[in-house]
Amino acid sequence: MGNTKNYDNDLKSKLSHLRLHPAYLPHIGLSYNEARAKVLIIAESHYLPKRHNNKFLVIDWYKNPKSFYESIGNDKGWFNTREVVKTYQNSKTLDKGHGIFRNLEIAYQEIYPEIKLFDECVYLNYFQRPSEVEGETINIHTIDSKVALENLMVINEVLKPNKIIFVSSKAYDNFISNVSKELKDQLPYVGSVPHPSASSWWNRKSKKYGLKGEAVTGKQKFQRIMMPKIEI
Repeated sequence: MGNTKNYDNDLKSKLSHLRLHPAYLPHIGLSYNEARAKVLIIAESHYLPKRHNNKFLVIDWYKNPKSFYESIGNDKGWFNTREVVKTYQNSKTLDKGHGIFRNLEIAYQEIYPEIKLFDECVYLNYFQRPSEVEGETINIHTIDSKVALENLMVINEVLKPNKIIFVSSKAYDNFISNVSKELKDQLPYVGSVPHPSASSWWNRKSKKYGLKGEAVTGKQKFQRIMMPKIEI
């Protein structure tokens, strides 16, 4: 996967969190370095199967990972970002949780039919721990916001994207609430679109997604951002 090993070494050297939880290393597309739009796509959070609902402590995840991993047994694949994307890429059927990947990929192929998005992009979840309940949104703690922002800043430093797109309003709102002007100035363009599979606004028009008063869908806004060298 190109320079993934070098990227991984840099990321883990700068972030103790990723040394403790290497499953949270971002997916890096095979062709990321040559991509037309070197983009970071940021979703919300992973989750664990129902049998673990509300059975782990947030503090254990961040401060006592050994206890956490002992409690979940063999289920750590549920929050391995690269394995989740790989499973989607290799699956012949679409699992419920993979709709986000499929809808993003369809939108990108309408612009560039010859390219698969996840061969070119970097993908991660903003919040750096699983949510408490399978398939549900995460309950945000102060430490979640802190670690998420630290992680994003280091990923930006190491991978040097030219665009960052949030595909989760909850993650984007948390980012905006916590990032300082000094840190935001270190980032490239940062935008957001509605969730590609969980929000009806992905396929519904709104003036807030368009330019100069035009109403477009969340999907069309995503496509506009992905196009190089145009007004975004």
